[in-house]
Amino acid sequence: MLFRKFALLVPAILILSGCYLPASFDAEMELSRTGLYKMSFDGYIVDLNIYKSMRSKKLKVDSPEFKEKIQKIIDDFERDTSTKSVSYFKQGAFKVNWSKGGDIIKARQVMFFRRNENMLSITYDKKKATIMLKGKYIKSQDAARLEQLGLTVQGVIRIKTDAKVVTHNAQKIWNEGSVKFYGWRLNSIRDKPPLLIVSLGG
Repeated sequence: MLFRKFALLVPAILILSGCYLPASFDAEMELSRTGLYKMSFDGYIVDLNIYKSMRSKKLKVDSPEFKEKIQKIIDDFERDTSTKSVSYFKQGAFKVNWSKGGDIIKARQVMFFRRNENMLSITYDKKKATIMLKGKYIKSQDAARLEQLGLTVQGVIRIKTDAKVVTHNAQKIWNEGSVKFYGWRLNSIRDKPPLLIVSLGG
């Protein structure tokens, strides 16, 4: 079953409180040496409360409560103008296409989906003249809770940049002209989240 495989890019607090959890997905971040960025997510996001309620048969698909909960989630995503499309799939999962771009030096920080649902982020540190792109770390005890629910990870992340990379934990690196790509394939809930830091200094 497709939605027995879920991503680790969520804070532990979200897992415990039961909010959004990225499932099988494809994510990409682009960053230029001038600070211009693009961030995109195309895949499935699960509302963990709905997932657990359906799994325990406390929530029925044909009930008014179910329809109301589904609509609330869709409305939540649609309030963000960066959401290009969102629709309900099944098993508490929503198909989401989201993308955002701008100047990270001016914005200082941008997150997918938002601060309290931070799955991926780009952060500018003015003092250090660095930009950090990363996914969220999940603690081992919370990973164990997810595993007990039968959940794991399946996702692909790419970071594209022509800036000077000072540290990263990419699994794969390749060039296309003057631009470098850094790639991660997440196959386990215990995989390390992606991390890449670039320097804007000389």
